[in-house]
Amino acid sequence: MTLSASRMVVFASMLFLVAACGGSRTAPQPSAAMTPITLPPDLSTLDLCQAVPPAAIETVLGHTLSGAPQRFAYGGASGSTGCQYDAGKDARGNARFAYVALTPAAAFDQQPLSKNVGVAGIGDAAYFNNGPDARQLWVRLGDKAALVVAIGDEVDEQGLKTIAMLVASALR
Repeated sequence: MTLSASRMVVFASMLFLVAACGGSRTAPQPSAAMTPITLPPDLSTLDLCQAVPPAAIETVLGHTLSGAPQRFAYGGASGSTGCQYDAGKDARGNARFAYVALTPAAAFDQQPLSKNVGVAGIGDAAYFNNGPDARQLWVRLGDKAALVVAIGDEVDEQGLKTIAMLVASALR
């Protein structure tokens, strides 16, 4: 076989592998178990940093966190709770981060509708949107709360779904 014929065989094999894999990334599944989370009437009293295992976020991000998760109020709004995770920067200087937040249920319907892309199979309704800092996944959990998950700086919709399903399954 000639050198160019060998290259064509390798190239064809690579195309076959990409096609067989669907060309899409499958998010790693976190092995860290979550304990059930009872939603309090005032979401701001819930510490999501204690509830969501950092190991689960690290698995989805594919990187070790550079520090302890930090608690925050989503959008500075009272009645919300959140936890942000920092995994440093990649070789190009892009921030690697994630956050998980719970807001009052009404926030689900207050996001810019022109950017929303529906997602099935999580909560009562869900959609992706382009948040102010990263691609987000919003999930409505009945009239109790809205869950928002973000991963940045690289868009990872599979990772968003993985984290959202993990958290939503633990909520009571």
